[in-house]
Amino acid sequence: MTRALALAAVLLCACAPTQLRYDALPAHCQTPDPVALAQAARQSLVLVPYHPRALYDVDGRGGAVPLRAGSLPPDALAVLSYPDPQRFAGGNVDFARMAQRSFVYDDALTALWLAHAGDLARARRVLATLAALQNPDGTWGFGFNTGADDGFYNAGYVRTGTVAWALYAFAHYEKLSGDKQFAATVQRGVAWLLRQQDPATGLFYAGAGRWRDPGHFEPSWPARFFATEHQIDVWFALQALAPLRPALPLTQRAQTLREALFRRLWLPAEQRFAQGLSATGSVDGESALDASGTWAALWLLAVGDPARAAQALAWVATRHGTTAQGWPGLRPYLAMAPDTWFVEGSIAQPLALARLGQPVAAHWQPLLQLACAGGLPVVYAPDWHADFPLSPATAPTIWWLIAAQELQPQSAPWLWAER
Repeated sequence: MTRALALAAVLLCACAPTQLRYDALPAHCQTPDPVALAQAARQSLVLVPYHPRALYDVDGRGGAVPLRAGSLPPDALAVLSYPDPQRFAGGNVDFARMAQRSFVYDDALTALWLAHAGDLARARRVLATLAALQNPDGTWGFGFNTGADDGFYNAGYVRTGTVAWALYAFAHYEKLSGDKQFAATVQRGVAWLLRQQDPATGLFYAGAGRWRDPGHFEPSWPARFFATEHQIDVWFALQALAPLRPALPLTQRAQTLREALFRRLWLPAEQRFAQGLSATGSVDGESALDASGTWAALWLLAVGDPARAAQALAWVATRHGTTAQGWPGLRPYLAMAPDTWFVEGSIAQPLALARLGQPVAAHWQPLLQLACAGGLPVVYAPDWHADFPLSPATAPTIWWLIAAQELQPQSAPWLWAER
């Protein structure tokens, strides 16, 4: 660590908290104004121009691999996934590098929210960036730097869930705008996605590439397992695209996937989904919050199974329930230690409960209070853990905005509402 970095770390720790404690909730955050918070949350998203001078990925030995991007329009945008990574002390000082990082999933969420909110112009500008970053085989990498001087794009780290979210965003934009300028991008992405469906199981493979550790990337590693979370992502993408591409067998593929999810991944004894299936067919019985219950409940409601949706929600409420730093919430993994509150994954809980017609206040109020106490964008977690930083983040903010809107009276579901 240089002296400058060391001094910055000392100063940061001297002026910023290392955790957000529920018992230290400011008085004005006890019953915050949800309308004012939502307005502030919308304004807290940070979109920046995207025009790197050169793109590169890394190979298995850490060397740079030059990449070519598609045509970028002059007004292309990307969202900053962690726009203020040093607002809170206590994390790894190196987390400051995330200030320039944009994750493709976050850009897809941003485009979805902007399009739904009627800001089709900015949604198009974000999607133009994704179109330019699409790999020749139709995939997307996981994330990229937005600064002009560092064009790192981890194009070789491909996950099916990320591809599905990108396609879902393109589908919603096309449906709302009638603009078909991204038709070729969608065609390539769908073609790749359909090739990932394993005929033996009906499930979709996870992708390719992995980081063996923070310094070693393996671009040729085949991710031949089946993650439950990805199956949910893919199903909604197929359903959203099917009306726009009636000549493709998207509805049939979604039906095959639906049957496979119940046959291969539903655990009847525990009334929830497993985390996934290995390449050899063995069930990963770990309980992941989104796969086991929150995102899964939204999917179960979409396929017309409210009984199992209620069962899955009951599972995570009982088994994943936590009071991390005093906050009542849900932890990301059943076996995770030490414990933390997975804010993004928890937001689907009140959404699903509302769609079931059940009370949501006990689960939504802490999310309002957290947005008030931690400031905006909404923090990813109330304290620092590996992969769950105490940092303002785009993904939980957009999920929070979606919930804040849907939980208003007379509001209709739109995200993951396909049937």
